[in-house]
Amino acid sequence: MDTELRALVQGILKDAEKKFPYTMASIFSNRGSEINLDKKDERVSSTRSKLGFVLSIFNGEYFEEFATDKLEKDHIVKFCRSAIDKITVKDTKYEIASDSPGSKYFKTEEKINPDSLSINEKIDIFRQRRARILAGKNVINCRIVYSDELSNKEIISSRGIMTEEIRHIAHHLMVYVSDGNVLKYDYISVGGTGGFELSRISDNEIDELIANANRLLDSQNINPDVYDIIATPEISGLIAHEAFGHGVETDMYLKDRARSREYLGKVIASPLVNIVDDPTLHQGYGSYFIDDEGLQAQPTYIIKKGRFVQGLTNRYASSVLKLPATANGRRESFARKVYARMSNTFFEPGTTKPSEIIESVEHGIYLIKGLSGMEDPKGWGIQVLVLYGKEIRNGKLTERIFSPLGITGFVPELLSNISMVGNDFKVDLGICGKGYKEYIPVSSGGPHIRTRARVG
Repeated sequence: MDTELRALVQGILKDAEKKFPYTMASIFSNRGSEINLDKKDERVSSTRSKLGFVLSIFNGEYFEEFATDKLEKDHIVKFCRSAIDKITVKDTKYEIASDSPGSKYFKTEEKINPDSLSINEKIDIFRQRRARILAGKNVINCRIVYSDELSNKEIISSRGIMTEEIRHIAHHLMVYVSDGNVLKYDYISVGGTGGFELSRISDNEIDELIANANRLLDSQNINPDVYDIIATPEISGLIAHEAFGHGVETDMYLKDRARSREYLGKVIASPLVNIVDDPTLHQGYGSYFIDDEGLQAQPTYIIKKGRFVQGLTNRYASSVLKLPATANGRRESFARKVYARMSNTFFEPGTTKPSEIIESVEHGIYLIKGLSGMEDPKGWGIQVLVLYGKEIRNGKLTERIFSPLGITGFVPELLSNISMVGNDFKVDLGICGKGYKEYIPVSSGGPHIRTRARVG
C-alpha cells in the first residue's frame, strides 16, 4: 500500500473513532514456493497468494470486520466508508486494549536470502540429498519437501502503522525402508523464521536417519500399561502444545469450552513445570513481531512453578474476561477471523542432565519422535501419538524399540507427575489448526522431561 493510501486510511479511522471506541485496518500479503521430490517425481509450485485488506471496527460490544482482496485506492476508500456506514454503535460494554503510539518496522534476519538462489540451484541441493538417501540400505523411497514463504503485514490505526516482514522456512526429509516384509519410515524436520540457512541437513544426519529407519524394522508393539516415561524435546513440546496450549486459548472460555478456566491461579502441575508461549523466540517457526491485531509480541508464562497464571488472549477475549492482553490474536489469512492462538509453546529447561534422567529410571520408555496430538479442552484429556520409543532398563537404553506408540492421560495428572526436567532445550516446527481449520505456523518443544502416563 502506498504512502498516500495509508494516510487516507488513517484519516478514515480517525473520523470513525469519533463514533466508535476502536478501529483498525490490516493489510496482508505473501509469496513463496514449494519444492517436492521423491524417487521418481520433482514438483515446484508457488504459494497461493493471500493478498487482502481487513477493516476491524469495535462497536462497543463486539468486533465487526470487513475484508476485500482489491487494494486499489478508490476501492479501499469506498469500501471503508461503506462498511462504517453499515455499523450501529452499541453501548460500550468492554474496554479494548489500546495501541502503542508511533510507527514501527520489523524484519526477519536472514543469513542467506532464499531469493538469492534460483529454483534450479535449490533443486540441485535436494537432488543430492535424494541420491544419498536412495543409496541407503533397504531404502525404497523418500520424500523431500522444502518451502519458503515471505509474509508481509501492516496494521494501521489512528495512532501509527506497525509493519512486519517474516520469512518462514520449512524442510522435511522422510525415508521409507523395507526388508521385504515390513515397511517403516523416519523423518527429519528443520526450519523456522530466517533464511535458507535453516534448511541445512548434514550428510551425517541423513546417514543416521537411514540407519534409524532400518532399526524400526525390528520394532515391536508395546504392552499397554502405565509407565515411567522420558519425553525428548519434541515429545515434551507436543505435550505442552496439546495440554496447555489449546486448552488455554481463552476465546474458548467465552464459549465455555475449556476446563482450564476453573484452574486459573491454581497449582496445576509439579513445581518443576514452567510452560511459556513466546512469539519472540529466535528463529521459532511460530515467531512474529506483532500479532494480527497490532499488539507487539511478548513472552507469556502460562504455568510458572506449577501454577496456572495466564491464558492466551486476543483483544476481544482479554477485554470480555478482563485478562491481560498477550498478543496472541492470529488469523489464517485476511479471509479468516482472529482467534486466540499459540505461537511457540514450550517447557522451560530445568537443571538436570538428560543422561541423569535416563539413569534415574528402573523400567520405562524413552519417547523419541512425535506424529500428532489431540486434546479435549472441555474434559482435559490428551492423546499424543509417537513414532517410536526405546525401552529403559536399569537406567540404560536397551536395543528394544516400540513403534508406533500413543500416550494418554488427564492433563493435571500428567503435569503433576513430572519429576525431572532436563537442562537441554530444542523446538521443532509445525502447522496448527483450530479444530479442523484455521491453520497457522507454530513451534513447540522444551527439554527432556520425566513423568508417568499410560502408553499403548
